[in-house]
Amino acid sequence: MQIRRRRTAAGAISLTLAVIATLIAGPTAATAATATNNPDFTANVMSPLEVSDFTQFGNQLATVKAYGVDAVTVDVWWGKVEAAGDNQFNWSYYDQVFTAITSRGLDIVPIFSFHQCGGNVGDTCNIPLPSWLSGKYTGATLNGVTLDGNGLKHRSEQGNFSNETVQGWADQLVLNEYQAFTQSFVARYGATYATRMQEINVSLGPAGELRYPSYNGHDSGSGYPTRGALQSYSPLAIKSFQQWTIAKYGTIAGVNTAWGSSLTAATQIQPPSNAGFFFSSGDYRNIKYGKDLIDWYNKSLVDHGERMLDTVLTALGTSFPGAEIGYKIPGVHWSMTGPTPRAAEVAAGLIQTSVDMYAANKGRGYANIVGLANRVSDSGRAAILHFTCLEFNDENFAPQYSQAKTLVGWVGAEAGRQNVKIKGENALAGGITSNGGWDNVNQAFDNYPYLGMTVLRVGEVASGTGATRYAQFIQKYRPAGTAWSSLYLRGTNNNWALSTPMTKSGNVWTAASVTFGSAASQRFKFDVRGDWSLNYGGAGLTGTAMQNGGDIAVSSNATYRITFNETTKAYTVTRL
Repeated sequence: MQIRRRRTAAGAISLTLAVIATLIAGPTAATAATATNNPDFTANVMSPLEVSDFTQFGNQLATVKAYGVDAVTVDVWWGKVEAAGDNQFNWSYYDQVFTAITSRGLDIVPIFSFHQCGGNVGDTCNIPLPSWLSGKYTGATLNGVTLDGNGLKHRSEQGNFSNETVQGWADQLVLNEYQAFTQSFVARYGATYATRMQEINVSLGPAGELRYPSYNGHDSGSGYPTRGALQSYSPLAIKSFQQWTIAKYGTIAGVNTAWGSSLTAATQIQPPSNAGFFFSSGDYRNIKYGKDLIDWYNKSLVDHGERMLDTVLTALGTSFPGAEIGYKIPGVHWSMTGPTPRAAEVAAGLIQTSVDMYAANKGRGYANIVGLANRVSDSGRAAILHFTCLEFNDENFAPQYSQAKTLVGWVGAEAGRQNVKIKGENALAGGITSNGGWDNVNQAFDNYPYLGMTVLRVGEVASGTGATRYAQFIQKYRPAGTAWSSLYLRGTNNNWALSTPMTKSGNVWTAASVTFGSAASQRFKFDVRGDWSLNYGGAGLTGTAMQNGGDIAVSSNATYRITFNETTKAYTVTRL
């Protein structure tokens, strides 16, 4: 679709990093160096995409465990587990992998990998989506669109279809597949590994990341360091854009008024017919049509992430009670300045252009996608955002116009502003085999509220510089013997003050006798440092507390003995 452009004066945009706004209500926002001495700090490694040498894998695990690594991230490939047919699950390979990990004292972080392996940087194997999937939904109808053999796939501005993942606009058809996969995982491992899953990650797009396949191999000339290609041209995507636009403006007349267009039917609402001009002209950030298109594009992606996470969370139920839920967004750090500023991030769906893309209080465009964590945290599990490219420097010159290091700060600061728990990763395996890469990782943790590190991959930190620097990194942020030095019980019993410190024996803190008053809605929380910067809540009188969780409700006119295990986060509230 080509919209008549209005003349606009482009104002000067400052790239200066603004001071992050301080939250004024509730627990304070996360701040820099959150990881230091924090019992929630985690140091993890990624397993190979597919383990072929279990002897070597076991030796690597033993090495990293010895210097302090906590858990191993494992891609649990949908296309491997359910390859034989619909609802025919084969977990035998993961039986072996999980045994190898836990037998060496490490915990597991499974990634429910609902994307294909193959075609991305670093992919060393080929595991496509289940072959039966496309045929199962050919002929299905959604939003008035009848799907053909490519109906589940993203379609790009070049007219090409991506095989990597199911497009979010088809979620209503396939969420049951993600649910069945999760339920089968729970049935297989819910008892055996109930306490060994540190976190459960969910792949929300290509390469396991919440993004569109904008710079992937199905399109030509769209890889690094180009802007990539829009992926909004499938019939389902176009129908969604039409419905969103009419819902926003009410009528075609309203659309025409906003866009300066002369459309006569909703079917004429289309993505840009010339995507190259859409970007080169600045329409993607300067005119109302462009800002609306990108708002819808970004919202569609974030809504897709929420639907998938909610589906998995529901299917998990109360299994793996100590496991948090995680998702990843990529560091699309190129094409950030230059002729088409922030264009690669826009094409990937990561940011909005209807806001000031350089304003700290708008998350530099990332507010929506970072805030997804808060949209799903009501499940009772803390949601963790993972962000990549912590090892890179800025290279703000042609052709890449990269600001990777700046971007690490922007996303980290936005997570802190929204009080979202954030952990980091390196983008390329070789990035953490050099001192320079590790220097950048350390600076990210020193200056922003990153709380954990997951290294790509275990082989890079099992020897040499990678192993030395990762061991030093762990020692820096989690010195040997680090433990909580205080824990306060704060609630309606003491007007949320610090007058009820708990006492410690081993890893367990106890408040032997806490009396609550006669007023309704008696409740409390655990505060580690006395400033709400690290606090825990929960649901029920016994359970696993969650960081930034809800108030724990108790009865009026009652006295309780309350305990909290700082290692497992298990708590008990026993009426006396």
